[in-house]
Amino acid sequence: MRIYSQSFLCGGETDPKRIRTELAEAYPGAMVQTFSSKAATNGFLIRMLAAQTLGAERSGRLLAKKPEIDFLLRLAGTSQISEAILRVGSRAGEPFVLVLASLRPLKVSSIAGGRKLPSEHLSEAEFQRVEQGALLSAQRA
Repeated sequence: MRIYSQSFLCGGETDPKRIRTELAEAYPGAMVQTFSSKAATNGFLIRMLAAQTLGAERSGRLLAKKPEIDFLLRLAGTSQISEAILRVGSRAGEPFVLVLASLRPLKVSSIAGGRKLPSEHLSEAEFQRVEQGALLSAQRA
């Protein structure tokens, strides 16, 4: 299964709810989510977690009703939605990361007010976060 994803770091002057809504309308069927820039800045980590979410969606095994919430749960490493939002949720007036992920190619080269995140090799801590995201699915099964 091939996953297409783009991640952008946006400044606090951009409204995360507004941009999430606009992009969800522009890219129907894609997962569109925002989260605190403190949670992750490696595009490869974000792509790996998005792949877990889209794979779970495809197999009917999401951790939540919506893939966007499933992604936040995996990013935060918890099965509690309220805890995930507290740990990694985006907040107005603060820098955040916007992620778009899909099973279809995305034609997004830039986002107003955002710069594309680099994709780097996973650090040991990031690798453990990917494993933790996968374990959430295993615990649910």
